[in-house]
Amino acid sequence: MAQRTASQLYFDLIRLFKQWPIDKSKTGRDLGECLRQQFSQAFILGENSQVDCNEWNRFYDNMKLLISNDIKNCYPRERNWTASGLSREHLHFLLSNKSLQANKDFMKKMK
Repeated sequence: MAQRTASQLYFDLIRLFKQWPIDKSKTGRDLGECLRQQFSQAFILGENSQVDCNEWNRFYDNMKLLISNDIKNCYPRERNWTASGLSREHLHFLLSNKSLQANKDFMKKMK
């Protein structure tokens, strides 16, 4: 966990963001999209931006842990199930913008 300069952080974070997928079904609500917006606002001048290097170093280290799945690999699940009993694919669909919009439309009709 070495301390990086703003210039190093800029390029290291860009490399990490390339590994982070964006869920197109959750446009406007996706975590990867939100993190990229925060990054672009903080590093508005690119590698020459004046940022809090300690904060962004912590951000980089935490993001690297998430992307690499280190925690998931250290503590594997015995079973792949959810509290709702629904499959991962079904939950992904239910949380998509398309499904949420359909629910809103349905609720409007019910009123």
